[in-house]
Amino acid sequence: MYSMISYWLKYYRHECGLTQQQVADRLKIERSTYTYYETGKTKPDINTLIKIAKVYNINYTQLLQGVEQELEAAVAEIHSGPADEDSLKYRTHATTKYEVELLFVVRNLSPKQRKEVMNLAKSFITDSEETK
Repeated sequence: MYSMISYWLKYYRHECGLTQQQVADRLKIERSTYTYYETGKTKPDINTLIKIAKVYNINYTQLLQGVEQELEAAVAEIHSGPADEDSLKYRTHATTKYEVELLFVVRNLSPKQRKEVMNLAKSFITDSEETK
């Protein structure tokens, strides 16, 4: 999933006149790993963001521009979903930052991985109901 972080990574790399391979070499990572960051397939952790910012000679916060709006949009999307019985039984309070983070992680999984995560999560619910 393409994101603001992906956008800024590509933008600053082009501004610096670097190739993905050159950035990856400076970070001591595989080029494919960096490519995944730029395409949004995966997201760099905060330590990697700081290292990337050093390569581009910028503050790491510049790579996070617009991320807050992305999170707000994701939360709005969650809350504007259909109000059917199934969705309402899970919506009991405001969405927490943890839940939004989980949503972003799940959105970056393949459909098969999403299904596995959902089955695992549902098994936790079933297990906790059985132990009551």
